[in-house]
Amino acid sequence: MLTKRFLIFRLLPAAALLAVLFGLQAAFGLLPAPALQTVHACNPCECENDRRLNCLGNEFYAVYTREARGTCTIDVFLINKQARGTGRPAFRLTAAEQAKLPEKPAQNLLVNEYYEVALYKLTTGEYQVNAGPDENGKVYVVRFVGCPAQDVSEEVFVPGQAQ
Repeated sequence: MLTKRFLIFRLLPAAALLAVLFGLQAAFGLLPAPALQTVHACNPCECENDRRLNCLGNEFYAVYTREARGTCTIDVFLINKQARGTGRPAFRLTAAEQAKLPEKPAQNLLVNEYYEVALYKLTTGEYQVNAGPDENGKVYVVRFVGCPAQDVSEEVFVPGQAQ
């Protein structure tokens, strides 16, 4: 009878067993407090040191509006997961370039694009960045008003699937 009770432990992979044991230790306060306080991770949109506009697709792209010396730029980056999440600049839209755009174009206007990301000025006056599709077929969209960004909204979709 005793061997039947412990048979389940033979069936669990070692990693799962360790995870269960550490989970129990943490739940009952058996781990030292400093070990529990060393994790420093957060959603990019909630991190004090990361001011990106997009929360969705943050492992794929990043959009920033940056104010400096009375001007504001829109910066778009592509993120490379294989290179430990490093970003490479896709493009920048300067304040001077923004000023040349119509306030509300007659039709949605493609402003700039680079590989999987594109920036549009919409007929509503908003900016929109489309990123994707990523490796899972998802397209990420972030919309905002002005620079610095206000009224930020996001969505994600898979082309061809009902929304």
